[in-house]
Amino acid sequence: MKIVALDAASRVSIACGAHTMDVAPAAGGRITRFSTTMDDGRVHEWLVPIVAEHWPCDAWPKGGCYPLVPFSNRVRDARFTAPDGTRVALSTFPGAAHALHGFGQYAAWTIAQHRADEIVLHYAHRAGDEGWPWAFEATQTFTLNNSGARLAMRVVNRSAQPMPLGFGFHPYFGAQSAELDTQVLWRHEEEIAIEPTPGVPARYHEREEAGYTRYLGGWDGHATLYYPGGATLALKASEALSHAVVHCPAGAGYLCVEPVSHVSDGFNLHAKGLPRTGVEFIEPGSERQAWLALETGVRPGAHDDGAAA
Repeated sequence: MKIVALDAASRVSIACGAHTMDVAPAAGGRITRFSTTMDDGRVHEWLVPIVAEHWPCDAWPKGGCYPLVPFSNRVRDARFTAPDGTRVALSTFPGAAHALHGFGQYAAWTIAQHRADEIVLHYAHRAGDEGWPWAFEATQTFTLNNSGARLAMRVVNRSAQPMPLGFGFHPYFGAQSAELDTQVLWRHEEEIAIEPTPGVPARYHEREEAGYTRYLGGWDGHATLYYPGGATLALKASEALSHAVVHCPAGAGYLCVEPVSHVSDGFNLHAKGLPRTGVEFIEPGSERQAWLALETGVRPGAHDDGAAA
């Protein structure tokens, strides 16, 4: 894969009441900032803001939120078997053994629509690009309202063959901890999922100095994030995002809670016959959609010693 530089210098903004969001369409269609301004002028950052304007696609700033499409997390050895039995070889970053986080994260998305409180981005993938044999289109819609933000994604198979699909969102939250109910914790080796483990996963996940990654299935689509100072953020996801990745690198100043549709290396695990991977196959011309609401509970005129409610 050729390393290209992403340009995030050109950003567009949307706003509603106390909430603002900045987006860099050409830099992977990613959100670079989502914040709330209080009446006294204090600003609460829900996502770790991205201030960099340029970066190589394999060394992105750990902040904001970017799309995961047409798969999330990793594909072991960048290889998997297509529905027709052919072997697919995906592009990888130089020196990387596994394909990572799909192609939407470093693609140039175009603005399809832009209003004061909403922006719609579009990405068209040509068959064969990055080793992905299928053509598809993806749309992201970011909307602000008095409660916070709503992120939506729609993916359409534009090829003549069934296409495997995984998608989701990769936010970097400034939260200290998160609480969510899931049913399955997947064992992994070097962030490649292997198999489900027995027992019920823990509900509470906190930043830890040593760091960790947890692949969780059977998520009910609800989570609460807790910030230093007392602020909270409620996540609500549609049924299509039935998995979550909670990621806290060693010493990091952020906590990732990633709502996704399938487990890491889901394509290969599904091919092995493992159940509940979340992997789907969509027919030519068909589509899948998902959404994620980020509810701050902050309204215009609100005051709180913790900077947000």
